[in-house]
Amino acid sequence: MSHGHGIPKHRQLPDKEAKLFKELLTYYELKQYKKGLKAADTILKKLPNHGETIALKALTLHSSLPFPATAASQPKAEEAEEMARTAVRKDITSHITWHVLGILAKTRRDWTEASKAFVMARKQDPDNIPVLRDAIALSTHTRNYRQALEARHHYLLLRPQIRSSWLGLMVSHELVGDYDEAIRVYDSLQDTLKKDGATAPEQAQTLLHVIKVTIQAGKFQDAKDRLDKGLRDGVISPRGEASEIKAHLLVELGRQDEAEDAYRALLEQNPDNLAYYGGFLRNRGLDISQKLDDEAIAKVLKSLDAFSETYPRSTAPRRLALDVATGDEFSKRAREYLVRGLERGVPSLFVDVKGVYGDQAKLAAVGEIIADIVDKVKADASLHGDDTVPPPTTLLWAHYFQALHLAHPLNPNPDHARALQLLDVALEHTPTLPEIYMAKALVYKRAGDVQLAAETMEEARSLDGQDRFLNGKAGKYWLRAGHIQKAEELLALFTKKDVGAVQDLTDMQSLWFLQEEGDAHKRNGKLGFALKRYQSLVTVFQEYEDDQYDFHSYCMRRMTLNAYISLLQYEDQLRTHPAFFNTALSAIDIYVKIADDPSLTVEKLTPEQEAERKKAAKKAQKAEQKAKKAAAAVGDGKKEDAPVPDPDPRGDVLLQTETPIADALKLWAPLEKHHAGRVETWLAGYELHVRQKQYALALRDLREAAVIDKAAAGLLPALVHFRQTVAAAKDVAEPVRAAIAEVLPTLVSDKTAAELVAASLATHPSSPAHILAAGKALQLAGAPASEVRNVLSGLAAAGTPPSVPTMQAAVALLGASTPEGDALRADFRKRLPLAWAFATADEKDARAKATAAAAEPAAGAVKADV
Repeated sequence: MSHGHGIPKHRQLPDKEAKLFKELLTYYELKQYKKGLKAADTILKKLPNHGETIALKALTLHSSLPFPATAASQPKAEEAEEMARTAVRKDITSHITWHVLGILAKTRRDWTEASKAFVMARKQDPDNIPVLRDAIALSTHTRNYRQALEARHHYLLLRPQIRSSWLGLMVSHELVGDYDEAIRVYDSLQDTLKKDGATAPEQAQTLLHVIKVTIQAGKFQDAKDRLDKGLRDGVISPRGEASEIKAHLLVELGRQDEAEDAYRALLEQNPDNLAYYGGFLRNRGLDISQKLDDEAIAKVLKSLDAFSETYPRSTAPRRLALDVATGDEFSKRAREYLVRGLERGVPSLFVDVKGVYGDQAKLAAVGEIIADIVDKVKADASLHGDDTVPPPTTLLWAHYFQALHLAHPLNPNPDHARALQLLDVALEHTPTLPEIYMAKALVYKRAGDVQLAAETMEEARSLDGQDRFLNGKAGKYWLRAGHIQKAEELLALFTKKDVGAVQDLTDMQSLWFLQEEGDAHKRNGKLGFALKRYQSLVTVFQEYEDDQYDFHSYCMRRMTLNAYISLLQYEDQLRTHPAFFNTALSAIDIYVKIADDPSLTVEKLTPEQEAERKKAAKKAQKAEQKAKKAAAAVGDGKKEDAPVPDPDPRGDVLLQTETPIADALKLWAPLEKHHAGRVETWLAGYELHVRQKQYALALRDLREAAVIDKAAAGLLPALVHFRQTVAAAKDVAEPVRAAIAEVLPTLVSDKTAAELVAASLATHPSSPAHILAAGKALQLAGAPASEVRNVLSGLAAAGTPPSVPTMQAAVALLGASTPEGDALRADFRKRLPLAWAFATADEKDARAKATAAAAEPAAGAVKADV
């Protein structure tokens, strides 16, 4: 028996089995898993308690299974997991057993268990390179940078001759914020290496990264020297990123003339880059992101005009001038910009210009300009003050622009009917232009007629059945109209044919679809399905986070250090994405409703719907049984096998939770971390904490919201509610009550709710959000429904920008079936005559019947075509 010295007796193998053990390792590395399992079984037949063999068998078995898991492979995966735990029990002092346990935990994304296993593996064998690599990657992944730094130091001591060991240590110092030490590590590497074996791209990437680290350390002159040397030696290209860094460094060093030349060189490379113009102007002491005085505005416009002459084909300096100019100067420049875009037939002109609509004066000016342009083009007059005639398509795009302007949400007095007339005129000119139909659908949507909006968008889609963008747009509009099945059928035209549209779009991580369908189910009252879609979207972000794991080692091998640090920074703020924010708030709202009314968890079905539900449940049960039989019959799963069935396809388990507030708090925690600057985050937190009777935390939420914006719309009803809740509560601890008595007066005065509402409306008389919040505050204070209705009727006032969702919320607040709610609905219908959201029940029924009758011939035609 060839046993190494120091190997425990229970781990020693006879010569034959030791040879098989080495073969087992080789088979695993060569991915010959069947041979590996056979070798492991041969060893275990003679030595059934050999922990390291059991561990390697578990790893080999697990590696032989498809990923993602299939129904047939799931039992084998569970067997491998249990085998790995057994191996640890058999040999708790082996680094192999702990390492395998960690690898399996890592595969199933259980980072906590994987971390513990790797720590134990390192204790058993501190110098094991594979264990050390996995420990470094996992520590970095879980953002335990100090632990990763310690492991990097140890790895460098074991592998000082490898370049990536030094660079890995440099990155670890950077991640803990020790930039000076990171630079010293790099310099030590350069002093140690006699010949750099890296390729030219690797050298360039590494040097650029070191320069960035030097900038973070505040050593601008040192960074400039390194950059100059890299450029002289030909390591770095003088174009692209290096030139951007050079310009930034020259600004930081106060060398304005050189910095100006550097920015001019950048603009020569790319005259459409807005950041270059901003950097050029900041170097001159002109920050266009801040409010400027008249003198500064004149200087900025003069510089931008010079760039417009230098780069006549670039629109960037002309567009930036619109953000800066005011008054008559803005009108003059806006006219030139619009005429240029309309004559060229730029479809995205409105999307480009609407960025100035945050300024009501500029919005009004654009409206006057486009109306004048339309009049002149109709009269065949020149737009340039000479005898030139505009191109024939100018009027088409002018109508398109004006229609979108009239229907814009920031327009205080939108005219949806006029917008539709203009688009009809445009369609008479060119009846096959999808953009016109899309604009028409948008106008219908903003006017409050989501059904007609969806039908119009369907017309746009029918113009080009091969256009995936139009297909997605049509699907989105059908979802917003509540026709979920119709939307799924449309989207299925561009998804895999062997799986359903929902499953494929979920697998493809389509954020817009998951959010829109969740919202559609929520509006339709199917809260279980809504939670299921929302949870799927939340899972997508978790998958994004988990998927970064492999890059911790890959980027070190490939020397893509800049991309690696950018990846880590991106992952750290991953959940700042608007889709996550909006979805989390929507799911929290459902959980709050469930907490207030548990009867919502019981789905109310008609007898036909109940029969359909039972049929679907029976079908799912049969599918699960079939999958289990397949798993028992098949030795190892294959990728083409059926996937693991969803245990909760309808979201019933999510809906019937016994801890809705706790589930909502899990979604709220990322909002607290990544969206602490949003009032909505803290108001959502208040709704959860006040229901848990955690009054101190609820007060904290209100105070944080007030710090962000004391005049925020949703803050008033929350403060009124909190004041009443605390006054009525008898279980408030004395220290908490004292803190509330001290802090609450700084957030809200002791005036009555009616007085607070009057003050809020005096400050924000035409804000839809503030009017709705005022109505909520009055209702919470117990005001009569007629008084609440009088306040909410301000949403229909002429000076208030109409907002259909806000109006719908106002009707729901009073109750659609109440006299006050019905009167308010009638007011909104007068304000928005096209808004079928505020039509009477009889009108809606008649329209539904007409739509169904019109759909029957169309459906027959489709079947005939098929």
